[in-house]
Amino acid sequence: MTEELYAYIEDLYAPQEKIFKDLFEETERLGIPMIQISPDQGKFLYMLARMLGAKYALEIGTLTGYSAIHIAKGLAQGGMLTTVDIERKHSEVAEKYFEKAGVADRTTAVTSGAIDFMNALAVEGRKFDLVFIDADKTGYKAYYELALTLSHSGTVIILDNMLKGGRVTDTSESDPDLDAIREMNEFIPNDGRVESLLMTIGDGFTLCRVI
Repeated sequence: MTEELYAYIEDLYAPQEKIFKDLFEETERLGIPMIQISPDQGKFLYMLARMLGAKYALEIGTLTGYSAIHIAKGLAQGGMLTTVDIERKHSEVAEKYFEKAGVADRTTAVTSGAIDFMNALAVEGRKFDLVFIDADKTGYKAYYELALTLSHSGTVIILDNMLKGGRVTDTSESDPDLDAIREMNEFIPNDGRVESLLMTIGDGFTLCRVI
């Protein structure tokens, strides 16, 4: 994918609203890492939520709310997105932009460690139609297992950064995040609890449908 070709796709199919440009500028100004998903990934999450008719969604890793806004906009009438991040600074910015985007009534931003929060949701018996995982990579295996606990048949679980900038195939490279992603890439296709596909969108979306 060349920059020119990607720009062509983004301009036609995923043009950025001013609110997102403002969100990016504020994220950078506050010194928060600029590690949002790409515009085409955002549009994909919106469309997937719409096509699923998803009512309840869970996001692991809010950052400043870019992906959350896309998911929330795609939810069915009366739907709710619950998004969790360990950094309160992130959640505060996200909540500000949920208001600006008109999705504050269908979003709940939680500041917590994801594993503790997901365990609490499991104790409550919560189930979600869509789960998006985009947080610390070394936690992916635990998040994935808990996401399955919070799923029903037909739930879609998505994991981001599954290509790690193309580094997954470079055997000369190794670090905890990269190794964790490789582990998941080897584990998920052989997990009989889901149907799955690693998609070459953004930095790699792994799409799982719970059986």
